[in-house]
Amino acid sequence: MKPNHQKTRILFFIGSIKGGGKERRLIELLTYLKQKEEYELMVVVTDPMIEYPSFYKLNINYQVIRKWWKKNDLSVFYKFYKKCRQFKPHIIHTWGRMQSLFAIPAAVGQGIPLVNSQITGAPSNVTRWSLNGIIDQINFFFSKIVLSNSQAGLNAFNPPVRKTRVIYNGINLSRFENLCALESIKLKYGISTPYAVVMVASFSDKKDYPLFFSIAEQITRTRDDISFVAVGDGTNLADVERYEGQLTSNTRIIFTGRISDVEALVNCCTVGVLFSNKISGEGISNSIIEYMSLAKPVIANDAGGTKEIVHDQLNGYLIADHTEKEIAALITGLIDDPERCAAFGKAGRRIIETSFSLNRMGKAFMQTYQDVLSGEDLKEGKPSILLP
Repeated sequence: MKPNHQKTRILFFIGSIKGGGKERRLIELLTYLKQKEEYELMVVVTDPMIEYPSFYKLNINYQVIRKWWKKNDLSVFYKFYKKCRQFKPHIIHTWGRMQSLFAIPAAVGQGIPLVNSQITGAPSNVTRWSLNGIIDQINFFFSKIVLSNSQAGLNAFNPPVRKTRVIYNGINLSRFENLCALESIKLKYGISTPYAVVMVASFSDKKDYPLFFSIAEQITRTRDDISFVAVGDGTNLADVERYEGQLTSNTRIIFTGRISDVEALVNCCTVGVLFSNKISGEGISNSIIEYMSLAKPVIANDAGGTKEIVHDQLNGYLIADHTEKEIAALITGLIDDPERCAAFGKAGRRIIETSFSLNRMGKAFMQTYQDVLSGEDLKEGKPSILLP
């Protein structure tokens, strides 16, 4: 516990600040906390690359632990321990499986409570006795509290109930103000049709881009008024290469790669989709939050935490065992029914304002830090607390 007159020093430990959901979530939280005088913040990473320019504007103490080799570098345990000795944080807040593991000696040896935010998804294939599963159990044991951005994530990883809380992603709605004019963005990205369907996601095994491209090919074969836009990059670009000929010959199927003006691009699209594989499971997707913040209807898989933000036939459609033809019909049905499209979009925006605002998320984290330092709400036998 710290003296009342002291600032609360929080050390955030994350692998990198490259593009990604948890990275974006951390930056939103740092943006909120930076405005509060009662905190002194420090960010530690093991990869120096920063892909969010907004991070530099925060002017937060930022330090890199250099690895000797790429994987299983045990020197990180000692190097992180030293960082904690120097900064003397009141709380360590980790954002990843390995970061939580590396932080344990410092947390135990220096008596610093560990807040663990490693749960960001809700996979259906979590194996308790795999290597990752064993690491998770160790992390959960030594964590003062385990946070998830979805209830589905807690259900998947099953940490001790008394230690768990859900804090939904929060988004700074000012990001969606004063965006570039629609026509200039459409011209920039080659969208020549009145309607567009967008999918913002990394190219990885966790996303179902083959489904996206297949539906795009089906619809553009019969409709010349709809474009499909794939936004993102990643380590697995096999799906892009597989559809390379199609992308070259069909000007209504567009691949942008990584871009810095995602909000402006989504703003000029009609429908936002997110297709994931059935095993990985989303937590709460930042892409879906961005679609809804811009009042776009959403079509996404009925799995993981997605059903906690997308409500079927209220702000979009949840797909389960739908065929490609049925999914295509949902997309064109929305486009051909402007009133329903607008109603879904407005409902989505209201959900964001009510449950996924930056202010709501920030207050939930602040309350968690206060509870961790006081220990009042973390005693054996107390029920889990769900925020919001």
